[in-house]
Amino acid sequence: KQEGVVLIEVRERLEPSGLTELRLLSEAAGYTVLEEFQQNRFCDPSFCLGRGKAEEIAKLVKNLKPKKVIINNQLKPIQRYNLTKIFGTEVIDRIQLILEIFSKRAGTLEAKYQIELAKLQYELPMARENVRLAKLGELPGFHGLGKYQVDVYETMIKRRISYLKRRLEEIRRRKSMHRRRRRRDALYSIAITGYTFAGKTALFNYLTKESFALGELLFTTLSTTTRAMKVGGRKILISDTVGFIENLPHLLIDSFYSTLEEITWADSVLLVLDSSDSRSALQRKLLTSVNTLNSIGVFNNSIIPVLNKIDIAGDLEESEKMVIELIGVRPIKISAKTGEGI
Repeated sequence: KQEGVVLIEVRERLEPSGLTELRLLSEAAGYTVLEEFQQNRFCDPSFCLGRGKAEEIAKLVKNLKPKKVIINNQLKPIQRYNLTKIFGTEVIDRIQLILEIFSKRAGTLEAKYQIELAKLQYELPMARENVRLAKLGELPGFHGLGKYQVDVYETMIKRRISYLKRRLEEIRRRKSMHRRRRRRDALYSIAITGYTFAGKTALFNYLTKESFALGELLFTTLSTTTRAMKVGGRKILISDTVGFIENLPHLLIDSFYSTLEEITWADSVLLVLDSSDSRSALQRKLLTSVNTLNSIGVFNNSIIPVLNKIDIAGDLEESEKMVIELIGVRPIKISAKTGEGI
């Protein structure tokens, strides 16, 4: 049974809207979007949106009775507390929504550790403030917490973070051993990466003759999968990796480093782009992907851009020009669905 949510975005007038992507993320988390609201203004320090607008939306929220209200902006503890109080229902921000999706999709132990680590690291700076505000409002679950209990709560989070980091470091060392073995065997490696929902797994399936599930929702792939294939009689390794998304919090990049590290070790990186996107969306997704790759140590000289979904795209000339302009490499045009251009 799907539960309803209300989406809210606060942005400055010239800032592009992220509501469409927030809707897709909400659907990926299993929610039904009941209503969407936007406000053009700077983010208010107390409510994120303006107080008057918050009170206006609160009346509609009480009638709609959503499971949650999701804000596209990153919220401070005081903002979340004030909005929860005024709406009378749970309020989460975009980062918490992404973490929720990751929790539902995590299949491997490594992915579960990475997601839990990201959640705890996001929660830690706000732990004391959350408890203080919850006590003031007498919210459920925090009755009677004194200074000692708050310290215990914070210490528990820190201990769990240390434990998860140790376990992920063990996984990382084990993976590094495998990679060194591949280097000794002189195996060429390729990583398939790109913005979420660009068709990375579809391309991976076509190249490796695998049949991994192709999701109709964002973030179907959360763990790296590697397979061997032959090109011109030479054995190579190809990896399908987690997709990127705009404004991905740095704590997620840090937590998923053992997964993203597969990309940094690759000899070539296939950056898959959805050629059916509008020019502005394609540009935004390309820049997000390139910036994320650069931040983990992968630079343009090892990136091969791939314009996927040409079977449903229109004229590709403008898209091709834009890719060359932004990263200096001519893209390969393919359809992972039909095999054209592969």
